[in-house]
Amino acid sequence: MAPSLDLQGGVARTRVGLDAWNAVVASTFDNLVVDADRERFEGSIDVCNLGGMDLSRVASSAAVVRRGRSALAQRPYFKLHVQDVGRSLNLQDGREAVLDEGDLMLCDPARPYTIRFDDPNRMLVLRIPSERLADRIGDPEAMCGRRLAGTGLAGALLTSFIRTLWTNAGRGCAPVGEAVQEAALSLLTAVARESDGEGRNSRDLDPGQSAGGRIKRFIDENLCDPDLSVGRVAGALGVSPRYVQMVFAGMATTPLAYIRRRRLERAARTLREDGATCNITELSFGLGFNDLSHFSRAFKAFYGVGPREFRAS
Repeated sequence: MAPSLDLQGGVARTRVGLDAWNAVVASTFDNLVVDADRERFEGSIDVCNLGGMDLSRVASSAAVVRRGRSALAQRPYFKLHVQDVGRSLNLQDGREAVLDEGDLMLCDPARPYTIRFDDPNRMLVLRIPSERLADRIGDPEAMCGRRLAGTGLAGALLTSFIRTLWTNAGRGCAPVGEAVQEAALSLLTAVARESDGEGRNSRDLDPGQSAGGRIKRFIDENLCDPDLSVGRVAGALGVSPRYVQMVFAGMATTPLAYIRRRRLERAARTLREDGATCNITELSFGLGFNDLSHFSRAFKAFYGVGPREFRAS
């Protein structure tokens, strides 16, 4: 039998069948599917309402968690994952982040992601309303899928803060108020700045890091080129098209998917910053889309709403 997952209370968990676990998970986090060993699987979920946010503690034996694309027209919240016990491999938007105990990662539930746990583990998951996070962090989507280290000062403070929230919330203490939620958002903002200062994980294809960094930098500098392709990237950098494909395969994505994502992220940022003055037709052609309807379909598939609705929101 796998070791107990309740490392605070020392109470062994009752073994739960995988089908029952998927039903429990689906009732708490929509559109999630868990794959695991049916014979050995066990898990538990507890949820605490913080009044405007909620905090969950999810523990399980080894498993792979997959989320499909959301059918929601709007993105109501982001999820902040705190690796409380164990280790996890997280994939979203072509980014790969390995979280050790105390590390954090912001996740966008509106877009697909995968989390792999090879051993017993426990995560704390804080759901933050999108509008509140956007007020503090201008482009939260850009943070998603990145490891936020729990070893830095701000990261360690936020991890400790969320663990303390879980320990005390709903256990006879005063209700969690607005000031406590604002403290969590302030710490997350500090963690984002701290992470930018340290630089991203080397597997996220950062500029200046080997050939992978040069590939990413070249793509970002040439997003407006309608002829941007794997062959053009490879030729400009003196590598083979196969090498370019292999670099992105290591992040569970493809070069074309990465190019499309970066163009859509830039489009969203422009729509948000320019608002009603932004001409969507000019924007789409300026970002290398040769067809307005194709741009609109791609944008809606990625963000859940079309560019006009996004601009108006």
